[in-house]
Amino acid sequence: MNTLAHIPPPKGFNHQAPHSWGFLFAGWCVDLGVIKIIKLFLIFVFVFNGCSNEENEKVVAVLSEIPPLKVYSCDNDSITISINAKNALMEAGMTQCMMPFGVLISADQNMPKSYLVMAGKILAEMLDQDLDGTMDDSSLFTFVSNWESGWLAMPTNYNQWETQQLPTLSNKLGYDIIIPSWWMGSTTSEPNEHSIAVMVEEITHFLTQFGYSPRYPDKFGVENWSSVIAQETINAQCEWWQHPENNCPGSPAQSNGDCSGPNCDVVEFYHQVLILRAGMTPGWFGINFPTLSNELEVVLSEEMKGLMDDPNYYQLKSPLTYNYPIIQ
Repeated sequence: MNTLAHIPPPKGFNHQAPHSWGFLFAGWCVDLGVIKIIKLFLIFVFVFNGCSNEENEKVVAVLSEIPPLKVYSCDNDSITISINAKNALMEAGMTQCMMPFGVLISADQNMPKSYLVMAGKILAEMLDQDLDGTMDDSSLFTFVSNWESGWLAMPTNYNQWETQQLPTLSNKLGYDIIIPSWWMGSTTSEPNEHSIAVMVEEITHFLTQFGYSPRYPDKFGVENWSSVIAQETINAQCEWWQHPENNCPGSPAQSNGDCSGPNCDVVEFYHQVLILRAGMTPGWFGINFPTLSNELEVVLSEEMKGLMDDPNYYQLKSPLTYNYPIIQ
């Protein structure tokens, strides 16, 4: 932004003392005009900076409300959602909550606490890969912390979730990305490798759809087919990527459902690309999708690899440690 020092003096402005009364009068008029200009400029700067500072204070105020990373009862004062949302969660039996970097994760009262803790660790590490306690890309905060837009749910009973819990919650919170026990298998005391893979997948879906997509729509957008990752999905479609719910020529869908829209197909595709490229194994592979990272590198476009390697976007480049520090 231009400052006063960078603004050239108005035409006719003279720093030298005038040599006649007539020039003095003229000089006084010019100086008065300049004073008015400067005053207007300073008022503009004051108002602009005031708005900026006010906005920054709002962001800081929100960031300062992030609770420590631990499991809370969902009606705890540390959970920064509305009273109505808290009441709905408690009424539905979704009583355990965490908010890593402001992202709402709520688990059914019957979900082992260790599963919620692991989900919180995964989410926190994906947003803070150097584990220094701050988000790598703080500009994502506004998007991922908006529980009225999206949140993560960990239900334990399919029928109860569909017929009782979800109807209670659907009008009080945003879109739910679920990490349910019926996808993770038997919920033993500690999550196993498969359970963790399910958590990683759904958390990646959440961060892509509700974080990176609205923050960087030209790069990671999933609401249409125009972004870099959406175009990569199209290029791979029916060649080395097919979601099992979608049809390809000579390769009909293998499962019921429809994942042909970008906010499903691109999200699913990008998860497998990101996780395999980071040196981990996805919980499942799309039809014809490479199963080795070196095979994936061969088929990915240079634009896609360049985007994922760009340090400005903090995409995973190595396996998660699952050791993000939390308060027990």
